[in-house]
Amino acid sequence: MKRLIMIAMAAMMAATSVLALAGCGSSEKKSDGTNTSSAATEAAAANQAGGGAISADDTVFTYNGASVELNTDINGVVQALGEPNEITEQTTCHGTQGGNDKTYKYNDFTITTYPKDGQDLVLEVNVTSPNAPTKKGIKVGDTADAVKAAYGDKYEAIAAYYAYKTGDGKSIQFLIPNGTVEEIDYYYDV
Repeated sequence: MKRLIMIAMAAMMAATSVLALAGCGSSEKKSDGTNTSSAATEAAAANQAGGGAISADDTVFTYNGASVELNTDINGVVQALGEPNEITEQTTCHGTQGGNDKTYKYNDFTITTYPKDGQDLVLEVNVTSPNAPTKKGIKVGDTADAVKAAYGDKYEAIAAYYAYKTGDGKSIQFLIPNGTVEEIDYYYDV
């Protein structure tokens, strides 16, 4: 029993490490200006092999008629969605652009931003409620089979996430630890 618990703890630590790196991974610019981050490299490889590609429209979160596009200024988003329940700030881990990352908490989701050129740009939308389905109708509580039926089998497995990537740094990711969607993330790889 002890061994089983130790294996489970090691798996959780590995998953946490993967997610931490995905959120604040290092990246460098090559001389041609392209990004060499491991996530960008993996996305490019997956798309080159024909796997994981989705349309840009799949990475736009829509809620009550308001659209939230990744890597856009949060001000227009807040105008469309209304004021959040809470806004928190934390030290940014996305470069030295000045400012802090911010989290905007709404009833059914949160939006995280990162600072760039004096703006707060949408980094991630995290959905943990069944009240905010994707454009293809997938919601928290659906099965892994429903996700595959809507988005296909060409996803990248990152720990318990099924990551469908556009190839330009945007993705929609489904946390499916036990065959059921527990969370949906729209993510931009800075």
